[in-house]
Amino acid sequence: MSEKTSFWLTWLSELEKIFKDKEVLLVVFGGLIFYALLYPLPYKENVPGQQAIAVVDYDRTHLARQLIRMADATPQVRVAAHPASFAEAEALLASGEVHGLLVIPQFFERDVYLGQPTHLSFAGDASYFLIYGNVVEGLLTAAVTLTVQTQVVSSLMKGENPALIPGQVMPMQMKTIPVFNPTSGYISYVVPAVFVLILHQTLLIAAGSLTIKDRARRKLGLQKSPLLLTLPMRLINFVIIYLLFAMIYFGFFFQLYGIPHAANPIELLALSMLFFFSTTLFAIWLGYLLPRPELAIVVVLVTSLPIVFTGGFVWPVESLPKWIDIISYVFPAKAGIQGFLSINQMAAPFSSILREIGILLGLCIFYGTWLLFRVHADQKLSENQY
Repeated sequence: MSEKTSFWLTWLSELEKIFKDKEVLLVVFGGLIFYALLYPLPYKENVPGQQAIAVVDYDRTHLARQLIRMADATPQVRVAAHPASFAEAEALLASGEVHGLLVIPQFFERDVYLGQPTHLSFAGDASYFLIYGNVVEGLLTAAVTLTVQTQVVSSLMKGENPALIPGQVMPMQMKTIPVFNPTSGYISYVVPAVFVLILHQTLLIAAGSLTIKDRARRKLGLQKSPLLLTLPMRLINFVIIYLLFAMIYFGFFFQLYGIPHAANPIELLALSMLFFFSTTLFAIWLGYLLPRPELAIVVVLVTSLPIVFTGGFVWPVESLPKWIDIISYVFPAKAGIQGFLSINQMAAPFSSILREIGILLGLCIFYGTWLLFRVHADQKLSENQY
């Protein structure tokens, strides 16, 4: 058999293993599409809508009622209850009927018009940071707006020049721009990183379990193609398949969910290729360590949360213990997540991710070299047996 024919037959054989293995097909094609559609569903609204709050009004004046109306008019909050006491309001917050409290103190109107300090109390359910921030932002907006209105009225009553009042009341105005997350929502924040993790973990299961099954067939003498040809073909097949899914993930699904993306297509393709090469080599390496195919799923389950919390998008990498940060780079997912977020979400130049590229290249060399030695060892063992 010619070298060209052997190459062609091995490639077809490896491709056939993927498309005839129901478990692998379910993970690769079913799992990737299922997760891409299912995972963003809880975050479809992107940002929390109007959150129910309770108002405890100890002042019961016109200005207090105006503040309540202004709070209710903000897009962040909805006044849902007027409890008679703070204890009753706390009970509503604890039961989840409301997500925030506004307490208006006694003599609120008097102190405002006399220009004396007065204190409004905001409280929110901090179990959900985005909800808490939403409630506080809405209440703060209403309070600041009312304060400005009362100061303007007071200045006009004193006969001050109307043209000068805006600058006296608010000499500085703050304009916030949510960089890299224009909607300040969950989808733009969490989905890009999780998509990279989904690609990584499903590839580990598919290529890892396929390698374990191939090892079992070779022990039984059912697989004759040389490993030095089989493993590169397996590597190439998975990289090509996952590059196609990467195009769908970073193209179609990003567009579908309105996720900002700014990477140059060539740079994105180059990083994707390097990421999938290192991940597939890691998966094949795992396939030589694990004795049974189902253990690949166990490894993915055990490592998913650690990768999430060490990936740098949920918790700053700088705040991690140094040894955990270093160890977590054995997974290609970490460098991949940081690289993809940098060039695709933050529009960073490709030169800024040279560190991540170096780590992925290093992982390719490490796992590839280990596999090369393992193949030679298996060949020597086979020769000695015969």
